[in-house]
Amino acid sequence: MSLLASLRDWLTAQQLDAMLLSSRQNKQPHMGISSSSGFVFISHESAHILVDARYYTDIATRTQGYQIHRLDGAQTLFSQVNHIIAHEKLQTVGFEGEQVSWETANAWSDKLRARLVSAVPDVLRQVKTAQEIACIREACRIADLSAEHIRRFIQPGLSEREIAAELEWFMRTLGADKASFDTIVASGWRGALPHGKASDKRVEAGEFITLDFGALYQGYCSDMTRTFRIPDANQPAEESALFAVYQIVLAAQRAAVAAIRPGARCNEVDAAARRVITQAGYGDAFGHNTGHAIGIEVHENPRFSSDDTTPLVAGMLLTVEPGIYLPGQGGVRIEDVVLVTPDGGEVLYTMAKTLLHTGEA
Repeated sequence: MSLLASLRDWLTAQQLDAMLLSSRQNKQPHMGISSSSGFVFISHESAHILVDARYYTDIATRTQGYQIHRLDGAQTLFSQVNHIIAHEKLQTVGFEGEQVSWETANAWSDKLRARLVSAVPDVLRQVKTAQEIACIREACRIADLSAEHIRRFIQPGLSEREIAAELEWFMRTLGADKASFDTIVASGWRGALPHGKASDKRVEAGEFITLDFGALYQGYCSDMTRTFRIPDANQPAEESALFAVYQIVLAAQRAAVAAIRPGARCNEVDAAARRVITQAGYGDAFGHNTGHAIGIEVHENPRFSSDDTTPLVAGMLLTVEPGIYLPGQGGVRIEDVVLVTPDGGEVLYTMAKTLLHTGEA
């Protein structure tokens, strides 16, 4: 089903005559670019993109099936949309109430000649199109190759910031627009910080190091986490306190991936990972969800959480990222992006998930 057809079916289900999109993430599939500027207005009869001169030509060359309107001092959002409302005799228009400010909502309510209703169209982005899946695959391929590069690059004495900079630079050389979020590099005791952004701390031999990063490719994100060990000639990996923890997290991650299939509920996938970690005695050390959907935004819905009962559908993409965090000692997290297929789940990364050492060919 096409993008416009899906949205129009949603309009019918929501009992709306039209929808005004203003958020970057919900406009992007229609506009073909990621921008906080401009608007998309779609009714059952017509589809419109309203932008100023900075984006008019670019968007006009990227889109088909939309009327493109240039906004300026004389042609405003209100004059253009009110003309459409009057021409099509629209009565009820949805807007992204969760995304706009109270002041903006009140201004629109005063100036648009229709009844405005807050609506959440994000659900339309849950099942990806073939083109979106292709973009996310490429974003994952870039992250995958970059993970192998950074594993070989890391050595004792480098700072976490230096490692993050090298990783982000390398992703760009492979075609990434930029990193899809602030790169996390957490070594040694900082591995116990689930969102430990890269710091000035220098890595040391024998430490575990967790890297959580992603590439943005043509507006779509990847998200990948790997935990490596920095070799120490005086201590085999098996003697490290975190070695057993790594094996538990890996078993939990594999259990969650194996639970992914159409019809499975998100809380069931979360439970599959959580069960392994809890039975190993580390339930209190796993304090976040098992994963989240990914696409235009790095964190989308649904989530692999204990209270999300959304059934999985082929074409969804979600991360699987259980972790164990031990304050003062460190932590382990392993994360893949998984495509829900008609038969189960396809992991979009190829890098091995057994414990790997840094600096090795």
